[in-house]
Amino acid sequence: FVLVWKRGIAVLTAGPVKVTPDPRVRLLPSPAGTSTLPGIPGLAGGGYSLELKDVRPQDAGDYVCQIGTMEPREITHTLEILVPPRIHFVSHTGPLEVVQGATVKLECRASGNPVPTVAWTRKNNVLPSGERSVNGLSLVIQHADRHSAGQYQCSADNGVGQPDSRHIILSVRYAPEVEAERATVHTGIGLEAHLVCIVHAEPPPQVLWFKDTTQLGTTEQHAAQARGNRYTLVIRNVTEADFGNYSCVASNTHGKARGHLTLTGTAGLAIFDSPPLGPEKEIYNISWSVNSHAAVTEYELFFRQRYLHRSHHSHDNSSINRNDRWNSVIVTAQGIINPLLPAPPPFPGVTRQKMSYLIRGLQPATTYEARVQAKNVHGWNKLSPIFHFTTRSNEMENMVEPSAQPAVYGVSQQGISPFSNHGCRHLTSPNYLVATVFGVLIYSF
Repeated sequence: FVLVWKRGIAVLTAGPVKVTPDPRVRLLPSPAGTSTLPGIPGLAGGGYSLELKDVRPQDAGDYVCQIGTMEPREITHTLEILVPPRIHFVSHTGPLEVVQGATVKLECRASGNPVPTVAWTRKNNVLPSGERSVNGLSLVIQHADRHSAGQYQCSADNGVGQPDSRHIILSVRYAPEVEAERATVHTGIGLEAHLVCIVHAEPPPQVLWFKDTTQLGTTEQHAAQARGNRYTLVIRNVTEADFGNYSCVASNTHGKARGHLTLTGTAGLAIFDSPPLGPEKEIYNISWSVNSHAAVTEYELFFRQRYLHRSHHSHDNSSINRNDRWNSVIVTAQGIINPLLPAPPPFPGVTRQKMSYLIRGLQPATTYEARVQAKNVHGWNKLSPIFHFTTRSNEMENMVEPSAQPAVYGVSQQGISPFSNHGCRHLTSPNYLVATVFGVLIYSF
């Protein structure tokens, strides 16, 4: 008999003779007592095994061991070559620049056995779709904007060896987008104020500063600074003339944008700090605090019973409709600086001022809402957000001991009932009252 090794129709060996010129192929005698083809006793110890060195992907396929007898016998061996993944095509080998609004298609192709899976990620960020990873030979980004920019990575992996990866850096060019860090900046005479605009733009913008319509240059008093996307106008030794409206104007080759800021000496928004649930049935000690660089001379406190259904005026956060059942009290304050505390620093020099007022004649188990605004030498500040408080019910008073009111740092209080003429003078309406309260200015460093 003759033992032949074949691949397809090509004969590799015939008996002990190697036919193929491929130097990587050789015959190895089968160990004694074995048979390449079971059931053929005469073949025992006389068979040959086929060895293939330095295998390549193209060596994969079927190899047939065939016996030339009266009844030919054969066995087929299938050789599969596992090949690590390799990326052989990337749509963009260098940085990719597009204009805002464009559609971007990133492509990545890879080979290997088994066929590798290609996955897309973005360095230190999720993909624009919000996903951490997406599989596919391409990644499409619709309506690209500044949030689409970044370093994208395609990785090919088939479980053989290490994954292969490539990077594409996407840059999106767009007109400036400007946002004021704080639309209103509160400061004081003689202090240093910082007006800040956050500007995003590509290419980087030119940023100019204006007060009203006058462009501001660099002087001993004014200085423009830039750090990353943060652009700052520094105003040293603030004077009364510096208060007003400012704007930062950013421009590049794709457009222009403006941010608006206000520099003011008025107090910041008041914050109520009294407990929402009062300890008494008919009185409530309401307290608040404000940040002001100048001493607050008076407050205007508004309060009323809360109803489930109010007119649209009650939701206006910028003004008070005095005809909408609001009780209004003018509380004048004389600031007393504590001599034991150090003098305020030149910057930031914020003075936190606290005040309280005792409201009488309230209804038990009733919810009220209040707002307050403060006045200093520079004028009135904006109204505070609405604060809700509730008086204690008869049942709650019997069950729970009244809790002590929080300390008000030496503020003496004079409560006046808004529903009587005792201890107050009427102003423009029956619900408009005035009271004098002495407070202490507490410096906050």
